[in-house]
Amino acid sequence: MSRPALKRQLDRLFHAIVAAKLHFDVYRVLTNEVDRPKFVDILNRYFEFFSPTISAHFIAMIMAISRIYDDKNVSIYALSKAISNSGMADSKKLQTLESKIQRLDPSVKKILVLRNNVFAHMSEKIDTSQAFKKASITPNNLRDLIEKTMEVLGDTGEVIDYI
Repeated sequence: MSRPALKRQLDRLFHAIVAAKLHFDVYRVLTNEVDRPKFVDILNRYFEFFSPTISAHFIAMIMAISRIYDDKNVSIYALSKAISNSGMADSKKLQTLESKIQRLDPSVKKILVLRNNVFAHMSEKIDTSQAFKKASITPNNLRDLIEKTMEVLGDTGEVIDYI
């Protein structure tokens, strides 16, 4: 794959993680213990608006993160493999990058439990509450995954000399 094609894929992944971060930020402002009390009267007054808004931002965040780690399409995994196959990257830098990606796998698997069983598909084997229990992911886990994914994508840009 050419350097411009690698850069295009990286751009798409950056777009997805920025979207995930923005959705997370809105979701957290409306749900966390510190900020929510500031808005609770308005949230309750316009419940029919804010209830689906909170849900929509959560779902959009999960789906945006999932796009980055989808192993069947443009993803961080596919991009890493394409970089490796291109021979453009220093092998030590590439190995470091792949190690960072692998360290995120436990959190990614939690996201994919929700994506695959609740939001993108409805599983016959597991219901929504079971999926959330199985995923066992906290807002802090989500924030950390988003931040670490941003770092990994930045490192990927450095590996392919994206300037």
